[in-house]
Amino acid sequence: MPKKDLDRFVLIISASLVLNLILFSACSCSDTPATVVVFAAGGIRPAIDETCRGFEGAYSLTAETIYGGGGEVLSKMMLAKSGDIYVAPEQRFMEAAVKKQAVDPTTIHTVAYMVPVIAVKKGNPKGIGALAELANQGVRLAITRPETTLLGQYAPEIFRAAGFEEVIMQNVVTYASDPNNLLMMLMMGQVDAGIIWHFYGTMASEKIEVIFIDPAYLTGIGKMQIAITTYSKDAQRAWQFVDFARSAEGKAIFKLSLIHI
Repeated sequence: MPKKDLDRFVLIISASLVLNLILFSACSCSDTPATVVVFAAGGIRPAIDETCRGFEGAYSLTAETIYGGGGEVLSKMMLAKSGDIYVAPEQRFMEAAVKKQAVDPTTIHTVAYMVPVIAVKKGNPKGIGALAELANQGVRLAITRPETTLLGQYAPEIFRAAGFEEVIMQNVVTYASDPNNLLMMLMMGQVDAGIIWHFYGTMASEKIEVIFIDPAYLTGIGKMQIAITTYSKDAQRAWQFVDFARSAEGKAIFKLSLIHI
């Protein structure tokens, strides 16, 4: 066969293979379970991952997760104008999502509650056992930024309620961008203590310890909330995810992560 004809034959065969591949892929997609896309805060990933696995088993659907900081993941979702579910780590992020018309406010549900605690490095090298001891000389304390996190607003209020605001705030050496960042600072030994949500004690139990604060000093708690986005193309599937998260099985998953229900 002349080279010119051989080249033409190879081109035809190649094109045929590509076409068959495209057609085969298109057919196989029809057999793929429908997907629910979940945008969620990275700090609650263990609970969300387990919730997705339970949801997939219950409904024979797949759940795709996209993680980031509470505000960061919300921005990603709004930029992409996609996704079915938004899970906010604190109620202020859900309030922002409502204001920006990124979620349907009638679909918002609180799936768990979170309590501020004192976090210290494993072994508690500074021997901190109570809120007042955050004022001890040499204690390097971190709190989160009040303009971006609910914890950052609560921390000074807690110190004030206990009567130690001025002396404790003198030991604040840095403001973390979010609780995950504060956790990293603590594990790396950059700070000695921080105010964080209680469930991080379970998530990072090999690296940190938590000390619960007297409830009399707590000025607020965190609400982990879930909602259907305004970008969802299938409200029925999205509602199935919300319903699973609110079910007894869903609540049990959050309890395993020691997130209060």
